[in-house]
Amino acid sequence: MPTHIFFDLDNTLTPSRSVMLSEHQTLFARLCAVCDVIVVSGSSESVIRKDIPTPQKGFFILAQSGNHAEDKSGVVLWQETFTPEQKNLILTFIKDIHDAAKLTVSHEDDLVEDRGSQISYSMIGHNEDRAKKKAFDPNAAKRLSFLAERTTQRDTLRAAGVEVMVGGTTCFDFYVAGKHKGFNITRLIEREKWNKDDCMYVGDALFSGGNDEAVIGVIATRAVSNPHETFEYIQTLLTP
Repeated sequence: MPTHIFFDLDNTLTPSRSVMLSEHQTLFARLCAVCDVIVVSGSSESVIRKDIPTPQKGFFILAQSGNHAEDKSGVVLWQETFTPEQKNLILTFIKDIHDAAKLTVSHEDDLVEDRGSQISYSMIGHNEDRAKKKAFDPNAAKRLSFLAERTTQRDTLRAAGVEVMVGGTTCFDFYVAGKHKGFNITRLIEREKWNKDDCMYVGDALFSGGNDEAVIGVIATRAVSNPHETFEYIQTLLTP
């Protein structure tokens, strides 16, 4: 059994932008009691705490793709920030995709979240109906296509020190270039002096272009499609 287990959040531990299912909370608490659990997400630390109601302070948090890190006691280990120039370039990139997509959305003010270390743009809304989000771009093909059509704009972002990946079910996640999930997982492993061979990463976006892809080659990975698959795996870990 791995002794340090890293999990993505949306569609891995929880349904997108939703509280962990009640039938999963006990299993999650049991796992936290027997090994190091680390939640790695593009979401903010406050959203992670809200979506995982128990055990509070029983796990490490790598929020905003790991650019805001907290230990099990809630002590901040590090936090990255964007410069004003980087933010302006990100918002320009977002506007380009938004205007090109021409989507009718429920709430325009629900599309962009500036989390400090990461900016996330949902094409239809972060808090849109869960079923609509799940059906919008289930294999990420729409969002990957938008990125493939914008190589020049992405090069401009990279030159300014910003990277963008698809995240969640409807999002583009922007973070400080090079400081993706793989980088920050390595950062925590080295800080805690863990053995990489004792680590495992579980996520639903390990595909090419997904925001979990950067973990491949860093530690062992396990791909899942939804929280039910994740907790089936957790159950096997907890079964003698």
